[in-house]
This record gives sequence, C-alpha cells and structure tokens, in this order.
Amino acid sequence: MALRLFNDRDTMWPAMTSEQEPLSVFRNMDREMKRMQRDIDHMFRQSINTLPEEDRRAFLERRANDHATSTVEERDGKKLLKYSFDLHNYKPEEIAVKAIDNAVTIHAKHEYHDQQGHNVFREYRRHFVLPEGVKAEHLQSKLANSGILAIEAPLPEGHKLTHHMEHCIPIQREEKKAIK
Repeated sequence: MALRLFNDRDTMWPAMTSEQEPLSVFRNMDREMKRMQRDIDHMFRQSINTLPEEDRRAFLERRANDHATSTVEERDGKKLLKYSFDLHNYKPEEIAVKAIDNAVTIHAKHEYHDQQGHNVFREYRRHFVLPEGVKAEHLQSKLANSGILAIEAPLPEGHKLTHHMEHCIPIQREEKKAIK
C-alpha cells in the first residue's frame, strides 16, 4: 500500500511512492525548507541595505532581542554601559524606569478600546541587575522616535565587566505517596 503525502496538484512536493522510505521524503522537505530560508535571509540582507542609515539602524535595533542586552560604548573618552529595549508599541507617558539599589525595572502598560468595544491590554516588564561598581543614580534613559529605549550609565575608570558563568540547576521532584 502506497502512502501518499502532499498529493495536491498545486503543491511543489511530490507524492511519496511505495518505493520511497518515509524519512527520505521528510529529509528532502527539510533540505528544501533550509534552502528557502537561506534565500529569504539573503533577500532580507539585500533589502535592509537599501534603507537609509538611520532607518536601518532603528530597524535592526527593533529586531534585536527585547530583553536587556548590554553593550559598552566609548563616548568622549569615557566608557558607557548601554541597555536597549524595544518599546515602540508604547507612548512615552506609558513607560516607567525605576531603580532600587542596583536592580532596574522597566515597566510599560498600554490599554485601549478597539472598534468592537473590547478592552485591549498590553504590558511589558523587564528587570536586570547593574554590574558591580555601576551606580543607579548615574543612570540616564532616552526614548528615540523609533521606540527604542536606551538606558546608559558611566562605567568607573578601570572597570572591567565580568561575565558570570551560567549553569543549570536540576529540579528534583518529590514523589508523593498516594493515600489509600
């Protein structure tokens, strides 16, 4: 008995015959999907290079991960620690940045009523801890027209950022005995 996959005439995938192994069809599909992804990535890189520099930078920043990623920039001979967050869906008055000791919280809340009368609610919250030696009272935040929130703080002279080793902590499950 022949198993037929994708036998619709409009599809680019051939139907599987009884002589083919099922895995070879999926391998071929996977290979074709990877080729298509490479083509799409190539077209994307070409199209992004046609944008004006400011638009390209804003677009790439927006595509970046929305969690706190820190970079170190040098400005006027001083090193700055910079965090970037994509908050383009929020108005400036809906965004709050707070620091308690060396912990920083970014909170944004947006609520509106759509045309059907439904309440639509969107909330963004991120927390991060400043590296040792970076003082929260020196933080500055700037919201660009593109919606990218930048939080900056000067690094003390001679300060070197240390990267902490991450390791997974296994979770032990406690087996509960059934009560009879």
